[in-house]
Amino acid sequence: MTLVLTAITLTTLSVLLVVERCWPARKRAGGPDRLWRNLMLGLMGTLLTFAVVTPLSLLLSTIGPDWRSGWHPVLRVGSDILLLDLFIYAWHRANHEVPLLWRFHRVHHFDGFLDVTSALRFHPGEVLLSVCVRGTFIVTMDINAASILLFDTLVILSAAFHHSNLNLPASVDDLFRQMIVTPNHHRVHHINNRADTDSNYGTILSVWDRFFNSFRAVPQPGHYGVEGETDRPLPQLLVNPLQ
Repeated sequence: MTLVLTAITLTTLSVLLVVERCWPARKRAGGPDRLWRNLMLGLMGTLLTFAVVTPLSLLLSTIGPDWRSGWHPVLRVGSDILLLDLFIYAWHRANHEVPLLWRFHRVHHFDGFLDVTSALRFHPGEVLLSVCVRGTFIVTMDINAASILLFDTLVILSAAFHHSNLNLPASVDDLFRQMIVTPNHHRVHHINNRADTDSNYGTILSVWDRFFNSFRAVPQPGHYGVEGETDRPLPQLLVNPLQ
């Protein structure tokens, strides 16, 4: 299962990288230095995910209360995906509202341009901070190991899609946006105006934003980034949360 999901992920990312360059929403900006920062942060996060986050999540899925073991497999996996997506919405929102968490998460938002590589750009500290919180949720809600692998794959694919510089027709984007997070939905979240930044927290499903009153419609075009801030070289990004 892991090999199949990995193959699907790599294939989809490769296709998106090509497609967003054929039909770009915005003129490419930032140059090779930006790509280097994003890819290096992505590499660090990937290594931590494979070495710590995923193994620990799978281990924790085998302990704790076993209160959903009798559920039908389809219901079990479906409910797991919904619960995990709700959790990641809440965690993402907390990363904006809790000052300590924002220090790490804003590294993701310093990016002045959005494309598939932006989906990889997270501070290693943010990845590690999520481990204990997510682990507690997995144990409490009795999340299945197979569901974790499937959900993590869906998160990567969804993040690559909604961070992409793909110019979807507005009618198509609006249709998909009723249920899932689309590029236009997530671009609002990266506008360097705090009212926009603190909205549209969804990762896979967009319905959480509507339900919890964090939905924001597509604004007039603006610049990406953090209000009053600019992007930094990689070494400064790594120490920025500690300053």
